[in-house]
Amino acid sequence: MRIKNGSQVTFHYELRDNKGELVDTTFGGEPVHYVHGEGEIVSGLENLFEGEEPGFEAKVTLSPEEAYGVRQEELVVYASPENFDDNVTLEIGEVVETEDPDGQLVQFRIIEIDEDKVYLDGNHPLADQTLQYKVEIMEVA
Repeated sequence: MRIKNGSQVTFHYELRDNKGELVDTTFGGEPVHYVHGEGEIVSGLENLFEGEEPGFEAKVTLSPEEAYGVRQEELVVYASPENFDDNVTLEIGEVVETEDPDGQLVQFRIIEIDEDKVYLDGNHPLADQTLQYKVEIMEVA
């Protein structure tokens, strides 16, 4: 069966950053499951998988636009420490969640803390990076 919109796809991947350093892999572990055409994975992989079938293997380099996007400075914001619940650890690198105006959960990483402001970055940690993937499609349903 070939991959098309609505297909249930299972695949393994290895992800390396623009320096060639291993960021993540599913090889040797649980594969990823997604519904093709729903935007559940980066667009570059979804485009690569279109029309393929189980057993397909590839190595591909994705631009930031095809992966996690270009860094957007407007996604760096700040809040007062009092705006956070007591159970939130305010440390650089911690991820905090909040709701956007539509009620969707949004994640921010704490990137800086001073005495009266906590700076938050809503960009994906891999934004602005060219990424290298090695992939293998396991199942298509």
